[in-house]
Amino acid sequence: MANESSVVVARAAAFNPRPLLLLIGIAGAVAAGVAVMLWWQGPNWSLLYGNLDTNDAGQVVQALQTAGIKYKLSEDTGAVMVSADQVHAARLKLAAQGLPEGSSSGLDLINKDSGIGVSQFMESARYQYALETELARTISSLRSVAAARIHLAITQQSAFVRDRHPVSASVFLQLRPGGRLEAEQVQAIIHLVASSIPDLAADQVTVVDQQGRLLSSPASAQSALQTEQFAAAQRIEDSYVQRIEQLLVPLVGAGKVRAQVTVDLETNDNEESREEYKPDSAIVRSEQTSLQTGPGATGAGGVPGALTNQPPAGGTVPPPPPPPPRPPAR
Repeated sequence: MANESSVVVARAAAFNPRPLLLLIGIAGAVAAGVAVMLWWQGPNWSLLYGNLDTNDAGQVVQALQTAGIKYKLSEDTGAVMVSADQVHAARLKLAAQGLPEGSSSGLDLINKDSGIGVSQFMESARYQYALETELARTISSLRSVAAARIHLAITQQSAFVRDRHPVSASVFLQLRPGGRLEAEQVQAIIHLVASSIPDLAADQVTVVDQQGRLLSSPASAQSALQTEQFAAAQRIEDSYVQRIEQLLVPLVGAGKVRAQVTVDLETNDNEESREEYKPDSAIVRSEQTSLQTGPGATGAGGVPGALTNQPPAGGTVPPPPPPPPRPPAR
């Protein structure tokens, strides 16, 4: 009995609950930390609408408050975010209320009822605004353009005005962060606007970005020719650099060749005009014809009229000449 009791006491002494309590305490602390972090971060926000103007953003926020949906408004981009599990429900509720309306309706304005008593000036202004909006939408679809606005200066046609100012347009572009437009893209925007408006020339379109930089330069044949010549020289230089590196890299190893080529193109244009005559040629170089009329002329004369065309009275036909004599026979 003494031996059994000593074994039980030894086993009881061997069991120590402190490590287990320590592990339970660590697990509880980790769970509490995760809960506090989740509570601090709030729900998992998801984008509801982005790039809203002030009017649409205010209407959307008011509708979310009325529906009791928690939202978060980004101060930098103006995007409205809601909880990830409420995105679809929020969009359905806002769509039922016709939100967001959009800052521009484009040609949809034409479908609206104008009402009775709307003046012709208001109709023309509405149509012009619709054109500006549709062109801005098209330009905003470019990858580097975040938003665009277009202002058209269209003069009214009148039969009483002789000299009219030409139609002009100005395009304001808001580029995306890090976005840049090439010269070809700017020219494409200019020709897009000019082709969409009657009587609008390409040199009357001005393109400006949000930094105030003039992206469109005055259209001139000389400047366009210089730009094309510079691009051609740059392409030739790049081609020679690539060919040199392809020849030398296999011999000396990668990273040990650095080539630089400068190309000087002869771009002078000479126009020459020359007129040449060949005296030995049988081709007639010039011809002059002289016609003489009057008493000393060899041609027909007289007073023009019916009497001149009639033969004179008493005229006779002379007899035919006699045949030549025959030679004597031998």
